Amino acid sequence: MRTPNLAVGSLYMSCVAASAAGRNAYYIIAAWVALAASDTAASVAILLGAGSIAEFMTTNFGGSLVDRFDRRVVCILCDVLRLFVMAATGLGIAWGYTMPVLVASWITYSVVDRTYLTCLQALIPAVARAERLQAFSSLAYMVMQAANLFAAFVAGLLLTSAAKEFCFLLPLGCFAASLCMMTQFRHARGPRSGRERTRGIFRTAEILPTSLPLERLRKSAVVYALIYTMGMLATVLASAFVRQELNGPALQFGYLEAAWAAGSVIGCAFLFCRDRDTGRRGADLVLHLVLSGLALCGFLIWQDFVVSLIQMFVLGFSYNAARILVDVETQLAVPGSQLGRTRSQIHTVCVAAGLFAYGIIAFLGSSVPPSVIFGTFGAFMLIVAGGLLFWPSKQAESIDGLNET
Repeated sequence: MRTPNLAVGSLYMSCVAASAAGRNAYYIIAAWVALAASDTAASVAILLGAGSIAEFMTTNFGGSLVDRFDRRVVCILCDVLRLFVMAATGLGIAWGYTMPVLVASWITYSVVDRTYLTCLQALIPAVARAERLQAFSSLAYMVMQAANLFAAFVAGLLLTSAAKEFCFLLPLGCFAASLCMMTQFRHARGPRSGRERTRGIFRTAEILPTSLPLERLRKSAVVYALIYTMGMLATVLASAFVRQELNGPALQFGYLEAAWAAGSVIGCAFLFCRDRDTGRRGADLVLHLVLSGLALCGFLIWQDFVVSLIQMFVLGFSYNAARILVDVETQLAVPGSQLGRTRSQIHTVCVAAGLFAYGIIAFLGSSVPPSVIFGTFGAFMLIVAGGLLFWPSKQAESIDGLNET
């Protein structure tokens, strides 16, 4: 067993915090600038859809890169590219090409950042002991959520006090800090045999976005895809729910977002305290699917602000708890040399489900109330949860064997 070095663990958490702050700041600033430039929410939808499509097409290839090369070097290269994207975005907007620059920036950033996230998650087994994976992953998510809240506050202040092109200096500074800390990061190398198996030319199954996760992880991938889609629905429809059905101000939308964030932090802390209870992850995943489904169905039954706060808290709790459980299950199910590809394949399934949800929302438009969409998807989650109870358990297998075809 590897004993994690305190300095290495602290550097890792610092990289998580700096990267998360930069990511959230970039998303907030880019979305607001796009909305201000076009005066329509459709521009934000275009950005989200373009980024999701780019992720869907390239995430498997990024995962293969993570498994083939030193992950610290991959993270450093991703930070350098993110710095270049932030600088180019600010300059392009200053020259007056706001929307074309934002679309190109969002697409490029989505690909680079997804590779970075996959690489950072794949580094965890080289930092934490196997019996502490859940606690370490939970702590990383808590650090991420705290950095997101900080970035949201600072980005909001910048958007109200500085020119839009200068706002991108905030994520640029965060990614610069991440780069500096990653250059100091040292981690245990994975097994040579695992690295040698991944050398050579890329195989088709490693590049195409249609690759399926390992059989043992497909149940987890199904749950993760539904939880991921639930998070996208909440992001897209929460503001419309407040405006159209609660008839509330923007402040109520802020409270709902705060309730989600609070649930997220509590979910991470809950699993951090249960880090040694590793025998019920499959049952816990189904439980979180049920909790999310019930909370979504509640929007269809009650259109009340206080009840909505409770529902958003539950959704945030289950969203992050399920993500942590899937991450830990993946880290324990496959060798370290295959984590990048496996994690990317699971994310491909999630993005595909999210794109389908975006398409449904775009097709329905404003003809269907948000509570109906929430409730319908919640009922679907409950049906799937019932079906997963009969999903047979599978033994571990090699991703190399799976991808030979």
